Amino acid sequence: MRRRTRTGIALLFAFALARSAAADDVLHVGAANLDRPTLITLGVQLLVTGDDDHDAQVAVRYRAAGDPGWRDAMPLARVHPEDVVGRVVPQQFAGSIFNLAPDTAYEIELRATDTDGPVDQTLMLTATTRDVPGDPATPNPTGVSDAAGLQAALDAAQPGDVITLAEGIYQGSFEISASGTAANPIVIRGASEDGVILDGHGCSCNLLEVYGSFVHVERLTLQSAERGLRFKTAGTEGNVARRLHVRDVTVGVIGDPDQRDFYVCDNVLEGRLAWPFVYTDDGGRHSGSDDGINVAGFGHVVCHNELIGFGDAMKIEQDGARADDFYGNEVLSAYDNAIELDTSEGNTRAFRNRFTNTFVPLSFQPIFGGPVYALRNVVVNVAEDQLKFYARGAGEVPSGVLVLRNTLVSPEPALLMGSTATSHHFRIEGNLFYGVPGTRVVDWSGGIDDGTIDGNGWFPDGTFDFHGAGSWPSFAAMQAAGTFEANGTLLAAPVFASGLVPPSSFRETLPAADATLAVGSNAVDAAGTLANVDDGFAGVAPDLGALERDCPLPLFGVRPEGIDETNEPYGCGGPTVTPTTLPYVTVQTTSLTLKGGTGRVSFKSSTKRDRAGHRVVPPVPGSPGDPRLGGATLTVYNATGSGDLVTVPLPAAGWSAISGSYRYKGASGSAISSIRVKADLLRVKGGGPAWGYTLDEPAQRRVAIQLALGADLPWCAAAPARVSGDPPSTAGSDLPGFFAAQRRTAAPLVCPPTP
Repeated sequence: MRRRTRTGIALLFAFALARSAAADDVLHVGAANLDRPTLITLGVQLLVTGDDDHDAQVAVRYRAAGDPGWRDAMPLARVHPEDVVGRVVPQQFAGSIFNLAPDTAYEIELRATDTDGPVDQTLMLTATTRDVPGDPATPNPTGVSDAAGLQAALDAAQPGDVITLAEGIYQGSFEISASGTAANPIVIRGASEDGVILDGHGCSCNLLEVYGSFVHVERLTLQSAERGLRFKTAGTEGNVARRLHVRDVTVGVIGDPDQRDFYVCDNVLEGRLAWPFVYTDDGGRHSGSDDGINVAGFGHVVCHNELIGFGDAMKIEQDGARADDFYGNEVLSAYDNAIELDTSEGNTRAFRNRFTNTFVPLSFQPIFGGPVYALRNVVVNVAEDQLKFYARGAGEVPSGVLVLRNTLVSPEPALLMGSTATSHHFRIEGNLFYGVPGTRVVDWSGGIDDGTIDGNGWFPDGTFDFHGAGSWPSFAAMQAAGTFEANGTLLAAPVFASGLVPPSSFRETLPAADATLAVGSNAVDAAGTLANVDDGFAGVAPDLGALERDCPLPLFGVRPEGIDETNEPYGCGGPTVTPTTLPYVTVQTTSLTLKGGTGRVSFKSSTKRDRAGHRVVPPVPGSPGDPRLGGATLTVYNATGSGDLVTVPLPAAGWSAISGSYRYKGASGSAISSIRVKADLLRVKGGGPAWGYTLDEPAQRRVAIQLALGADLPWCAAAPARVSGDPPSTAGSDLPGFFAAQRRTAAPLVCPPTP
């Protein structure tokens, strides 16, 4: 044996001392920074050093300025720069506060603790959310009626100008170079969304280019061009795209790098790709080129849009993006991703969206430290991976993804991860994963570094294969191994009240579905509580998945007029808008057809699988709602504000009762020939010369119907025009003289106001 010399021992001792001196397990708190505020979220970063053993924590409380009581938010997440490749990020804790009110000042308390030291330090911050973008403080109205007049008005635009386009077709491409101001934006607004059309006639152009800041584009149709609305110029801010209809385009709305604080909300965008054409069918030729909404930069809000027919429906496309929100969006199909949060650095957020018929719905390729949130999204009919934890280049992998309280229904394994990349420091908690029997429940190929997968609900039972992290033949075996799902739940059928199940193949085209949990489902009250996510719930504990049973449903897609971030319902913790507080009961539109000329109306609502509060319940015979006593009234009207409205009295003499149901037979020549009302079913038929709905506008866009029996609350349904064809469009179902609604449109949360 070789003897160790004194010099060698001394060197080893010195090395040990040096290493000990280099290690610093004590947390040292640095500056607290605020990300750019959005309308309903705030993001925080707390820079730190030390805490080499990663056992420190930062708790968060918040309150509106002047409120006496504090509310808890989720603790800040630890960001790990050592696992971020491709971007330099500082040592920090970071996180977001959700469900805030617009234009409101908040106090934020950060409490940093570390048992090493010990450390117990409190920091106070103040931040104000942004307001909903409004009209100029000092407006200067300008009217235009043709293409030349429009371009002239754009060339001469000054802050405060409100350029109103008369109804008609404006052929060509247009641009505006001027900027408004925060107080006095420039507004470009159509007289009606579908009556004012900018038409590129198939041009390879940007139909409308905006070069400045604080320019609002509202209530227009942009059609037949390579790109619809192009926000150019890096660094511009405060631009708005609101209540637009963008159709027959390759790209809907797109920006430039380093732009800030855009508001892209309540638009309908129709691309040129038809489901089930997906990424693998042509090797991805349309990925990265056919984008619905593509923003770049910081502080953007992309909300309540309806998108169909694009490669990637929505994306943030800038390395290091922060503080961008995507919420309330309805994606009806996507050839590739419903949303890409790729290359975000932190506090980007996708929440309360609904994604149907998508190849890979949620993409995180990669995330530079995070946290990046996927929260309370409903995802139905996935072709491949539900969560895209993929690498971009060597070593650029997701780090810091939080997947919380989502519902995912797939005709594949309930959770598929095809990439072999290692994902770092992520949480997958409180979600509901629903696959099909006969396949693996989980097939996760990639490595897992500091990943938490716990407290989720799974259907069905079967093989849970996490490859290198372990594989188990059943949920019970996985749970017993102690690696994942110590607090998870194996779900029993039925899971959903609507009877929702995956299709036999992703190549079926599904309508947007109601993923409300069934009464008695063991997913009800089965989740742990997340501060600021579960501020209100209906039972003894929160439910698994995106939708809390017996709470108001969130709104997906374009909101009714009068609803915005100031009064939008989003669950038990938000504003309460339910049939018990409103003078109507909303029901689904199973089918609705209107024809001009001699006139025709046909409507059906079948509610057997809908949730309580949105079902057809006939009035008790002899009650104030009995139409044999008080008659009834039918109202059909345009729900976008065009003014079209027909009201038809239905006299008591025409009504009869049969076994708890009611029938109406109209007199000869009357506008309505028959109505059937029974449990979970409404049918209306009519037409002829007495039917006065004109259908003479360029498009209806959305039609509503109300039926009131006697003194009962009316049933109310509302539906957009049906989308079909290749490229998908409403052109064949919404034109002068004809309207056909999207079949099986869910009950609106709010009944559109009558004109």
